[in-house]
Amino acid sequence: MKLVISKSHMLLGLQRVQNVVEKRTSMQILTNALLKADKDGLSLSATDLEVGIQSLLPADVTEKGAITIKARSLLDIVRELPETTIRFQSKDNNRLEIMANKTVFNIVGMPAEDFPEMPSFSPEESKEFIRMNGPAVMSMLDKTLYAASTDESRYHLNGVYFETLKEGEKKSFRMVATDAHRLALVDNPEALFEEQAWKQFEEGVIVPRKGLFELRRLLSEGKDDFFVTIRGKVLFVKRENIVISMRLIEGKYADYRRIIPENATGGIVLNRDELLASLKRISLMSSDKSRSVTFSLMPGVLQVSSQSPELGDAKEELAVGYEGEELRLGFNSRYLIDAISTIDSENVLLEIRGKQNPGVIRATSGPNHTSVVMPMRI
Repeated sequence: MKLVISKSHMLLGLQRVQNVVEKRTSMQILTNALLKADKDGLSLSATDLEVGIQSLLPADVTEKGAITIKARSLLDIVRELPETTIRFQSKDNNRLEIMANKTVFNIVGMPAEDFPEMPSFSPEESKEFIRMNGPAVMSMLDKTLYAASTDESRYHLNGVYFETLKEGEKKSFRMVATDAHRLALVDNPEALFEEQAWKQFEEGVIVPRKGLFELRRLLSEGKDDFFVTIRGKVLFVKRENIVISMRLIEGKYADYRRIIPENATGGIVLNRDELLASLKRISLMSSDKSRSVTFSLMPGVLQVSSQSPELGDAKEELAVGYEGEELRLGFNSRYLIDAISTIDSENVLLEIRGKQNPGVIRATSGPNHTSVVMPMRI
C-alpha cells in the first residue's frame, strides 16, 4: 500500500470511526481501523460487530493494499502532524510508515485478513435505498435518543423504535425510546418521501442507540438528506461516500401506548423556558443520588421544591391556570429537564394526575412530541 492524502481528509475520516471502535474488548482487532487503498481512494473502516462505518476518502494511490492500525494511535499521530499532505506506505511485518514533511512514524499494525467481515450490499441492492429527510430525522433523534436504555439486561430497550403510522390519507414516521423510567415519542410526517420508505418501516424496527449516535454525528456534518435500506437484520445508512451499518435489535418492543393517555384532559400550560429555568434552579438542592424534585399543584399555582439533609431546601411558585384538587408528586429532575429541553414549542402542556400516574409533557404546537416521566416516592 502506498498513497498520499491530505491531513484534513485523513483527520475527518479517523474522527468518524473513533466512536465505533471498541475501547474495551478481548478482540484486539476491534480496536483497529482497516485502511484499504485501491483505484477509488482510501477506504477507512471500523466495527464493533454490531455497528460498522466505512468512509471512502480521496487519495492519490500508487500501490494497492490493506492493513489495520490501532485507530486511537493513528488519530493522535495525524492530529499532531503539520498541515500538509501525508504519505502512507505499508512495510514488511505489518508495519505502516507515515511521513509528513520531515516527520516519520513507523507503527505496528495487524493483517487486514484478520479484520471482521462487515455487512455489505451488492450494486443491485444499492438501488433499493430510499431517501430520508436529514434535518427532520436529526430533530427526531434529538427528541428521543436521550431516553433509550443503557441497561444491557434490557437489551430490547437499548435502541429507538422506528415505525410508520397511517390514518386515512395521513401518514407519519414515529420514533419511540424508553428506559422504563421515562419515554420519549415524536411523530413527523416529513421524515419520509417515497411510498417504498413507508413500507420499509411499516412493521417497526428497533435501531441500536450506538448506531443512531453515529447517524446523528453524520447528519450534523451537513443538512442534506440521506439514504437507507434494510437487508435481513441490518439497517444500512448511506450518504455520499460514507456507509453506516447497524444490526437491528431483535425482539418485541415495549407496548409504549399503554402508558400514554390518548386523550389529554386536565393539563396545565406553562412557558417552556420558565419551567426549565425553575427546574434547573430548584434541582440544585436535590441530592446527587435521587435528583428528586416535588411538584405541588394547587389552584392557580404549581410549586416546584426540593430538599436534601446535606444541602438544604428550595422552592419556587409558578402561576398556572388550574382549579382542581391539590396534587403532590415527586420526579427525577434530570428526566424532566432532559424532556423539556428537547421541546421546540414556546409552551408545554403538563399533565399530572394521581400519585401512581406518570407525568406527561407535550409540545403545544408542531408535530406530536410527547414525553412521559414515571413518578418517584416523596
